[in-house]
Amino acid sequence: MDFKNKSILNLGNIYFSIALVLFGGSAVYGTMQYKIMSAESQAVVENGATRDAIQNELKIEKEAFQKFAEERAKKQSDYMKKISSILPPDENYTDLARTLDDYFAQNDTPDNPIFESSLRFGKGAPVSGSQDISSLPISMNLEGTRANFFKFLNFVNSSGSLETGIRLMEINSIQLNFPEGGEVISNPKQRINFTVDMNAYYETPKVAR
Repeated sequence: MDFKNKSILNLGNIYFSIALVLFGGSAVYGTMQYKIMSAESQAVVENGATRDAIQNELKIEKEAFQKFAEERAKKQSDYMKKISSILPPDENYTDLARTLDDYFAQNDTPDNPIFESSLRFGKGAPVSGSQDISSLPISMNLEGTRANFFKFLNFVNSSGSLETGIRLMEINSIQLNFPEGGEVISNPKQRINFTVDMNAYYETPKVAR
């Protein structure tokens, strides 16, 4: 091989080596670019998934808070209604009379009667030592069985409770009369006539009337 051919061969080898290096560099660069683009794409996907998860979590938390707020508002509303029924803002004769009428209607049966007559209201006035609360005097005549007499006492004693929502009442005195003779403790169906003097309570109005 002469020098000229050898030079051409060497030159060709050099070009081939350069081309190989360039190709290799391009391949490496392309691979790196692909990895970078893949990583960026994966990051975008992961960021999108994270964003969606956060938005979903916020939505769940918001719905839970709204439900909690609604339940709390309802409980507060129910509580205020019961407070208002237990201790109304004024005498509220109508609702009080209806409460008593409903009680007697529900508990008056042919074999175990109780009925009320001569319901009378006095003049309400602030309670001594507690000017924010006033008492409304009530008196009535009742006729019923011995069993219903004690049931009525329990009804009044259970008043003023948030569980019952019954207006707060208190018995001051009871006068008993046994039309069929003396008291027979062992007979729950014995008829009793009794006169009850009691108080129903309410909030003292802020404006004097």
